[in-house]
Amino acid sequence: MNSLVYQIGVKVLEIYLNIACFTGNQKAKKAKIGRRNWKNHLELFKKKKKTYWIHAASHGEAIMALPIIEKILNEKNNQVTMSFFSASGFENFNYKSSRFFKFYLPIDKKNNYKKLIEFLNPKLLIFIKYDLWLNLISDCHDRGIPTVLVSAKFRKKQWYFKHFGKKAKSVLKTMSCIFTIDKSSERLLIKNNFKNVKYSGDTRYDQVSNVVDKNINLIINNPCIILGSSWSEEEKYAAEIIQKMDNINWIIVPHEIQNHKLRKTKNLFGDNCSLLSNTDLSKPIPKVLIIDKIGILSSLYNFSDIAFVGGGFSGKLHNILEAGVKGNIIIFGPKTENYPEAELLVNKNLAFKINNSLELKNTIETLLNNPKELNKKQDKIIQFIKAQKGATEKIWREIEKMV
Repeated sequence: MNSLVYQIGVKVLEIYLNIACFTGNQKAKKAKIGRRNWKNHLELFKKKKKTYWIHAASHGEAIMALPIIEKILNEKNNQVTMSFFSASGFENFNYKSSRFFKFYLPIDKKNNYKKLIEFLNPKLLIFIKYDLWLNLISDCHDRGIPTVLVSAKFRKKQWYFKHFGKKAKSVLKTMSCIFTIDKSSERLLIKNNFKNVKYSGDTRYDQVSNVVDKNINLIINNPCIILGSSWSEEEKYAAEIIQKMDNINWIIVPHEIQNHKLRKTKNLFGDNCSLLSNTDLSKPIPKVLIIDKIGILSSLYNFSDIAFVGGGFSGKLHNILEAGVKGNIIIFGPKTENYPEAELLVNKNLAFKINNSLELKNTIETLLNNPKELNKKQDKIIQFIKAQKGATEKIWREIEKMV
């Protein structure tokens, strides 16, 4: 991929990651070592199996890929290798199968993938959502390996559609298929002369509808609100209103649960809170329960009426569908332009954007003060999410034609 702008961007990224390692960023260090020693993570890889390679930026994108992973592994001769760029994705995503492997993707330099591609010999490479590496796409195209992009969201302002993004756009046009998450992305690509685009919908609707709940028992005697994958902004606004709102239980599920982060969260909520690990679950939970365990958020949504989902103040909104499919009405911050599912639910009056703690308080009170209307909304959001299923089947039918 001979785009000077792109190659400079990759070099700047490499320098940035090296600086992060030098300044003590542990995740950056782990990822750098992992990229250098990618083969160490593939010791049990079986070359005789039919290999599907999936690339995800991080944990959230890997979750989106779950229905596709399951489709692939339904065939006994298939195996999946999943590459990650971030340490959080690599460390936190696990799929229990002897035919599933994960590794760190090397930096996207020209000719950096020769040994990796020859080792994997994939039948197909699937990119999830947005983490596109153009040299890798070009290398696969040159070798006759089909590449697809799943759950794609495109906007006019993206650099692919600028003058300096022409070469990058031409690389995307060589992909076997781009499956878009919404019709507006499909129209934009067609307008830019893409011939390889199909609207499929969002695989997350399939994923959240098929989640198997963990065995969790909580005694909750009040309406319950969950802060799901919360960041500091959500926690700050919740802490400002909790003492003003009686007879409500709050479950705080921080995005990160390192000890120093948990201490900060616990101090923020004061005396009425307890960590899950320190709580006697044979009794009703305290006013504020802080979850210090990973992997149970989806199951916890069974206990709540309203979910205040993290990331909406930074433009990195976490999964709202896993809350909605359990009947939660959803609240989040204002920066959701890259999340069509959020906009859809807001338009249907099943989700609400807030900008501050006062708006959060008012929204919660409006919902809880009208239980009949709340129950109607809860039934509607479950029905709406389940009605959107089917993206995985559409994608898989096309993939089968390629391999």
